[in-house]
Amino acid sequence: MRGIPRPSPAMVVALIALIVAIGGTAVALPGKFTVGRDDLKKSSVGARALGGMYVGRSLVLKSEDLVAGDGQFTESVGSILCPSKAPTAIDPFVGGLSETAFEVNRSAVSNKWKAPQGYRFTVRSDDGPDVGYTMKVNCLFAR
Repeated sequence: MRGIPRPSPAMVVALIALIVAIGGTAVALPGKFTVGRDDLKKSSVGARALGGMYVGRSLVLKSEDLVAGDGQFTESVGSILCPSKAPTAIDPFVGGLSETAFEVNRSAVSNKWKAPQGYRFTVRSDDGPDVGYTMKVNCLFAR
């Protein structure tokens, strides 16, 4: 049996192109094995890409409406904040809304880095006093 056969000219060109392509992305970021805040586009990395690096939090926002179905819509306001170990909130959500309830306002509550530490939700409803809405956020751990 003979040794390794000579590569064809097409294989040589393909290997050179592969090395250039890999080397081009390697020099795109300054530093070694680091990705800083300035290297990523805003909202390009979400909770799904971070995997186990976030904690889910949820609270119940109780309806402030006194009588269900009376035609008087009442606003209920609630806030959900992330703990100090995971101070940045992402993916805000209000669930459990019926046909007579809707989210009126959602505003971020900032932490000391001007990132959202939580959210304040306003829900307008005619559901009655025995109804609650689920407020959820995912919290990213601090480095």
